[in-house]
Amino acid sequence: MIFIKSVTFGKIYRIMDLTRVHLFITHLPVFGLFLGFLALLYGALRKDKQVKMVSHFIVIVATIGALIAFQTGEFAEETVEDITGVTHDAIEEHEESAEVTILFFYGLGILSVIGLYLEMKAKKYASQLSLAVLAFTAVTFFFVSRTALLGGKIRHTEIVKDNVDSPNTQTGNKAEGL
Repeated sequence: MIFIKSVTFGKIYRIMDLTRVHLFITHLPVFGLFLGFLALLYGALRKDKQVKMVSHFIVIVATIGALIAFQTGEFAEETVEDITGVTHDAIEEHEESAEVTILFFYGLGILSVIGLYLEMKAKKYASQLSLAVLAFTAVTFFFVSRTALLGGKIRHTEIVKDNVDSPNTQTGNKAEGL
């Protein structure tokens, strides 16, 4: 747990625990992978070595974020499992999806490290590996997006289909579609 002491009031505040780290870092794999995919696609189309190197680095950072999110997930589970409205099934479905997703990230991270190295050394198969990483990034993005959606359903009841009766329920006005 990370603490900070307030200069003005002299109090010590808890600002970060592993549950908060999980909630904070889970966005990095999703957005990082999306950005890495777009950059790698651009680099491949333009045959730009520097852009491909940067995109491999972005994918590696997204992979590190996924590893941190996966490792902190158990702590987040312990925090929310007794909260009213949080179902064990939603947590388990998210956890099982994360277990599959992290395997894809392991492979993608390794491929991206190799791809970065090959691009830096201007090796013969660098472009082909970048295309393979591009395809693998798209597949991994599907899995991480699904895992993120399932994670969101744990606490964001507004996206759980069973809790939404109609579009009018969201505004609180059920009378005649108003």
